[in-house]
Amino acid sequence: MTGVCEAPEYAWYSHRPDGSPVEAKHRNAIVFVLDQGFETMEGASGDDWISGAQSMRAYLRASIIANSIAAQIRRLGYAAQAHTAADDEINHIPLLLSAGIGELSRIGELVLNPFVGPRFKSGAVTTDMPLTSDRPIDFGLQDFCTKCTKCARECPVGAIRFGDKVMFNGYEMWKPDVDRCARYRITNMRGSVCGRCMKTCPYNVEGVLAERPFQWAAMKLPFARAWIARLDDKLGRGEINQAKKWWVDIEVLENVPVEPPKGANTRGLNLDRKPRDESGFAMFPPEMAPPGPDGMATFPLDREAGIAASQEAETPEAARERVER
Repeated sequence: MTGVCEAPEYAWYSHRPDGSPVEAKHRNAIVFVLDQGFETMEGASGDDWISGAQSMRAYLRASIIANSIAAQIRRLGYAAQAHTAADDEINHIPLLLSAGIGELSRIGELVLNPFVGPRFKSGAVTTDMPLTSDRPIDFGLQDFCTKCTKCARECPVGAIRFGDKVMFNGYEMWKPDVDRCARYRITNMRGSVCGRCMKTCPYNVEGVLAERPFQWAAMKLPFARAWIARLDDKLGRGEINQAKKWWVDIEVLENVPVEPPKGANTRGLNLDRKPRDESGFAMFPPEMAPPGPDGMATFPLDREAGIAASQEAETPEAARERVER
């Protein structure tokens, strides 16, 4: 799925990892998404050993496609630059929203697509070639995510909010606890990183005919959304389908691929988990980012300040009243 939008200045990164400044050089962007694969996701827990390979396969395909598109545009006489996981100068999230690929979800800093849910990776090409922009879409996801807390319930470390949205850097969103999320992804000893929220989301669907009435109802019938979220649990969606596991779990220890000593995560649905106390939830506004242009330099994390920032976060209602005043 592909969309076109303007590439606003705020979407561009300010600096590269080496500290050199980034110039917002192109006006338009082409952004597209690639499915990470429903079949493989069905056989996985979301945070086992195939998780990283699923992501990197989609990132690699996105890189090949983005570079092919950029090369073709340059052959037509226009400037173009591919932006991939290996070499990015622009943030894909604002582009995905502006190009109508999806909406921000409860998962947080993640755009959810109406047809594959969060199960995708994106690629982007910026260019000065004249293009007509698509428009953002609204398929009822903000209301659906308000009524569905499945990703928050299934997150292994409670990095996704059960509660309401907050304002973060001018955006109304369910801001995740990125410290908890990143810490688990990096230190997960029974898998490579994590995509548990992607695995268990009700929008993580195969796309077959039998699912289309429920997709239509979720988009068009607000009164049906809470029921559809509960039905997703009753049907066991998000459980591991052992018949779909085709890979061998491998961990690389001291440059040698071996059978993982600690095994692999094989989580089922945690239907009994109740909403957590989120008083220890943290968020880190831009003013708490590391100083200076060198984004690769180490910098101590002040979690206590992050917790205080989360507790003091402005609500969307208060922000609207402030803007009106």
